[in-house]
Amino acid sequence: MKHNDLHLQLRAIVCCAFLIWMAAGAVQAEDLTATNPPAGSGVIMPSPVLTNAQQVHWLTRKEADTGKSVLIHGVITCALTGINAAVVQDATGGIYIDLWKLTNSGPPQVGELVAVQGFTDSGEFAPRVYAVQLTRLGVGNLPQAVHPYWDQLINGSLDTQFVEIEGVVTKVRGDGITLLTHDGKINVLIFGADGGTNGVALKPYEGALIRLRGCLFASWDMVTHEVDVSAFRMFAPSVTEVEPAPADVFSVTPKRVRNLLQFDPQASALRLVKVFGQILHERDGEYFAVDGTNGFRFIPKTAVNFRIGDLVEVVGFPSLTGPSPVLEEAMARKIIAPPLPDAHPLGVGALFRAENDATRVRVEAVLLNLSADRRTLELQVGLRRFVARLDGDAQTASPQTGEAKGLNFPLGSRLELTGVYAGHGGNRTTETEVTSFDLLLNSPADIRVLARPSFWTLQRLLFLVGALLAILGLALVWIRLLRHQVQQRSIQLQKEIHDREQAEYRHDLAQERTRIARDLHDDLGSSLTEITMLATAGPGLKLPPDEAAELLETIAGKSRTLIYALDEIVWAVDPESDTLASVARYLASYVEEYLAGLKVVCRVQIPNSFPSQAVTGQMRHHLYLAVKEILNNAIRHSGASEISFRVEVRENWLWISVADNGSGFDTSGHLDGHGLLNLRRRLEDLCGRCELESAPGAGTTVSLQLPLTDSNHPV
Repeated sequence: MKHNDLHLQLRAIVCCAFLIWMAAGAVQAEDLTATNPPAGSGVIMPSPVLTNAQQVHWLTRKEADTGKSVLIHGVITCALTGINAAVVQDATGGIYIDLWKLTNSGPPQVGELVAVQGFTDSGEFAPRVYAVQLTRLGVGNLPQAVHPYWDQLINGSLDTQFVEIEGVVTKVRGDGITLLTHDGKINVLIFGADGGTNGVALKPYEGALIRLRGCLFASWDMVTHEVDVSAFRMFAPSVTEVEPAPADVFSVTPKRVRNLLQFDPQASALRLVKVFGQILHERDGEYFAVDGTNGFRFIPKTAVNFRIGDLVEVVGFPSLTGPSPVLEEAMARKIIAPPLPDAHPLGVGALFRAENDATRVRVEAVLLNLSADRRTLELQVGLRRFVARLDGDAQTASPQTGEAKGLNFPLGSRLELTGVYAGHGGNRTTETEVTSFDLLLNSPADIRVLARPSFWTLQRLLFLVGALLAILGLALVWIRLLRHQVQQRSIQLQKEIHDREQAEYRHDLAQERTRIARDLHDDLGSSLTEITMLATAGPGLKLPPDEAAELLETIAGKSRTLIYALDEIVWAVDPESDTLASVARYLASYVEEYLAGLKVVCRVQIPNSFPSQAVTGQMRHHLYLAVKEILNNAIRHSGASEISFRVEVRENWLWISVADNGSGFDTSGHLDGHGLLNLRRRLEDLCGRCELESAPGAGTTVSLQLPLTDSNHPV
């Protein structure tokens, strides 16, 4: 009882002293409001006085450098005797206190209740307090430890706060440990109170589930003041072993993979589980395995060497946040190597289900792209795409060079791929589909070509269309140039034709003039000479009336002959007589007049209308002479009493026939006569033909046939 009373009296005295000190400090702070000494001078800064750790933490670096006054009451949660510093935590949080200005104060102790008076500074990472006075108020109670979240551990927001962290020690280093927590792995740098590293002291806890309690310090870059997210620091933390490390990890009771997703009151991400499975694939140290129809992954703690198809038992810490369970910090060993399980086919509807993860599947897809190293394929099923990757160790050698080579399939091929499904995102526990997945292939034998791409790819079609357009463009240019050349050549030919026509016209005109001159000389000249001679015969002599009458009759006949010859010459050169109708009518009138003088019956038959066909003077002359020759032959040799003259137009041919009822003759022996040969030559000169039909006692028919040319050009 006496001891308890004494203790109560001492506590009452301490409390009274604390209240008196508080009042004196408040008065002193009010007296200092008129001055503002520089930071680091050792003098307490003027009001407003910061009275809790949170107010100090909320200062900017610039504000903290102004040396604001601080008066904080709290408990020492970390004593850094090696660097003469401590962490004081009140109800709002902890603050770093630099005690180097205190020369008469003894080293602080964790758990002491103190009052700190000083001024602020920006510090190396966060605002801190330079203490100018430290008053010990007795023994206090440590604050309730904060259980930080993952982001609070790595972003530095809990710097100098009293925390408690639970995790499994997966690795012990000289400067600290690696903890596997519920949120993931973190690195903790362990320091002693003197500031030296002391990670080896936790070596006995490797593999155990522990709780670290102490003051948390962020790690940062001394130049940029950025937080180093790879690790944080704790000084002289207390360690509580929650669950010791198992003596034999493989002695854990095994589970089926499907049971990991079922309710288990003892299940925890920090509790070891053991499963059995068959290795399907390995990628970057992560193994894909299957237990029956359920796939899972595991990441070995130490290097292992398993082959595809090995049956293994795996012990590790389960993570159920992905598309399939993942065992981290796993220990695995081989049991047997049975055949791989059959791959189950995946349709479009089941392509992105999380239950496919870490299982062996078979997919039919179209190849869209192939990477430069020919080990990554981009494929499409329906409207969905995914990536298939060939294991880096699965290489095939070229038989020619022996060098390793990758896959070589033409784009657009339809492939059947068998591999391990590696999903990204998704969660099987919440039935959330994966956002994407990779199909992991163990060897090129896992790919089978179902169909080669069509020759007409889009690229080739575009190339063909471009080539056709280029050819079409060149053809248009060539046609344009050719048209220009044709136009130039047409103009040149028209000029040449015109010149030739003019030359032919001049030549024909010259021939016609020559013919007219010859006819005038031969016919008219000789006849006129003969008439002159008859008229002047026996000058000065008087002829009897009978002889005079006969002479006059002869002169009259010769005159008529001259008139006919002159009329024929005028008709042949008259441009108004160059039509086919004019030719037919003139020849008909000539025949009628000629036969009328000889007392021979004449029958003429010509059409009422003719084509508008021009006939040259040369042709008219030859036709006239031909008809004249035919009539002459008929009168001289046949003894005909009736002659028929007929003109027809048959299919662009002009037919002129002269038929008599004379004695006729045998054509087999009289076709080479001089008259007939002249007729045929005349018609051949006009590109026509002459035909003769006759028989003894049946009369004779002579046909003249001439082709009719374009109406715009003369015959």
